Amino acid sequence: MRKFELFEMGDRETVMDMYTHFTHVTNELKSLGKSFTTEELVRKILRFLPHSWETKVTAIQEAKDMKKITLDELIGNLQTYELRKNSQQKEEIKKVMEDDSSNLDVEKMAMITRKFKKFFKKAKENSKTSTNSRTVTGHSSQDISNVVNLTTL
Repeated sequence: MRKFELFEMGDRETVMDMYTHFTHVTNELKSLGKSFTTEELVRKILRFLPHSWETKVTAIQEAKDMKKITLDELIGNLQTYELRKNSQQKEEIKKVMEDDSSNLDVEKMAMITRKFKKFFKKAKENSKTSTNSRTVTGHSSQDISNVVNLTTL
């Protein structure tokens, strides 16, 4: 007697991976004498789709006559949904990445502004208290180059 794996499509498997595995299992069952109607096969496929596909499964069950839908029609419908779903996920990821990069720009500008404020505050304090070999602002050329480097971030 042969052992059969139970299969439930995970979020990482594609519709084609699922269908290939499903076909393999049903062919093995046919070789053992078990046959299924098209309606039974369609219902079995819909049953082991992941929970995230529940809305699509419900839509298919309500919109289609389960006795008339073919496996090819079902798989085509599921593949179309999968492509649309993947496309939407990529767009969402891209949008999040763009939002994150604009937030980084704002954070960098805030940091540069704080550094400039500190720089000019120190310059003001040092120009009042120090008269050694510093520039007019009270900072050495090294201090000024450090602030300039910050602005190029």
